[in-house]
Amino acid sequence: MKEIPQGYEGHLGVVITKEMTVDFSELGKIHPVYATYWIARHMEEAGRKVILPFLEEADEGLGTAVEVKHLASALPGMRVEVIAQHVGTEGRKIVCKCTATSELGDLIATGSTEQVVLPATKVQSGFDDLEKRWNLYKEAKRQRRPDIFLDAERRS
Repeated sequence: MKEIPQGYEGHLGVVITKEMTVDFSELGKIHPVYATYWIARHMEEAGRKVILPFLEEADEGLGTAVEVKHLASALPGMRVEVIAQHVGTEGRKIVCKCTATSELGDLIATGSTEQVVLPATKVQSGFDDLEKRWNLYKEAKRQRRPDIFLDAERRS
């Protein structure tokens, strides 16, 4: 990974849609405003924009943390600008502070993101291992033999 300059920013412009309002699957629609979990998603995406120009061909970034403090509301149709600003690199961890501001000038949210940059082969290997474990688990569950899964886990 190339060095990221302090203060480098990733910008994400978002027009709030009805799908981005508060709607808990089990509890249903709650409030017709921009949901905190969508803000977190958009902050993570803006943070990703910070690292992309600096990744080497063999690198991959993984999000490891998002923190959001929701301060004000935004309605469907409003445009929100989400900005992630690089504030530090600690080894392979990249930290950004984030803001989300509506076109009315309201500070909708503040927060931060963390990403870790690793070799892409290591990231893919981790995903492959997880998929193998998941398939073993599903097969053991299908056979109603959790011991198959546990035995396989002990061997790996």
